[in-house]
Amino acid sequence: MQEPLFYHLNNAHLEEVADEHVHSGDNIICYLDQEQLKTWQAALGIDENVLLDLSNEKVVFRSSLDVYADTSVGYINIINVDDLESEMDRIMFIIKRNLLCMVSIEDRDNSERLMFQKIIEQEKQKTNLAKIFYRYLERLLKGGNSKLEVIEDKLLSLEDEVVHGRADEGLNKVIYRYRRQLSLIRNYYEQLVDIAGELEENENNVYDKKGRAYFRVLCDKGDRLVSGVRALDESLTSIREMLDASLNYNLNSIMKTFTLITAVFLPLTLIVGWFGMNFKHMPELEWRYAYPLLIVVCVLIVLGILIYFKKRKWM
Repeated sequence: MQEPLFYHLNNAHLEEVADEHVHSGDNIICYLDQEQLKTWQAALGIDENVLLDLSNEKVVFRSSLDVYADTSVGYINIINVDDLESEMDRIMFIIKRNLLCMVSIEDRDNSERLMFQKIIEQEKQKTNLAKIFYRYLERLLKGGNSKLEVIEDKLLSLEDEVVHGRADEGLNKVIYRYRRQLSLIRNYYEQLVDIAGELEENENNVYDKKGRAYFRVLCDKGDRLVSGVRALDESLTSIREMLDASLNYNLNSIMKTFTLITAVFLPLTLIVGWFGMNFKHMPELEWRYAYPLLIVVCVLIVLGILIYFKKRKWM
């Protein structure tokens, strides 16, 4: 178990404080795990209902924000946009007018703690509680644009394959994989935007006007990313429609070929069946030039059909 992190905000300046100097009346920023939260709950002035919510929350629960009279409590499922198959981190946050408490629920690689410490180092001067949390949420959005650019380049390559006839039905699996990725990214960003939007609404007056402005900026950044994801999703839909059209065109070409073959051989089959009948009196069978004439007739029939199809532009 790692040691808890406590910082005191005094006159817009952050400084690390020892455990024994933590008091509920001070402006405190901290990073704890679940057991440490239970230990420091009273000293931080956190209501017991918050701990009850923590014990009842489910791992599969969506990122959310609950508003109490003087406290906002939320959960964030954090995905790695660059590696969507990796396990999610999960963080709980508790916000009061004089408190920002980050609680680690799932942080196997310690990445969330390290990111929190990096933000604290960067925001030691001229800062406030709202700005610290804004920076944290902003970091969760970072990397989104570069990931979307990578996906966009790959979608352009897929579109090129479809346009130049190099695609097959296996491309459907690729499209499904990208659609799943975009769905995960969109849901993740939408949940962050929802949290930022509720913090901006500030139902319990936790933040002042300046603090709310930070979350308005965050909402705008998140909305732009969500719009980018939706645009890529629409591109995927277009590629899927192009692929279906291409596959249908290829199928129609195959059917056209089979139809042409059938049209050519149907009269020849009729002739073969006609002269294959076992009648005794068929005078043309004894005619010297019957066989060469039949060959000429068959060739003329085939040529006639091909010329007819050509004039009708069916081939």
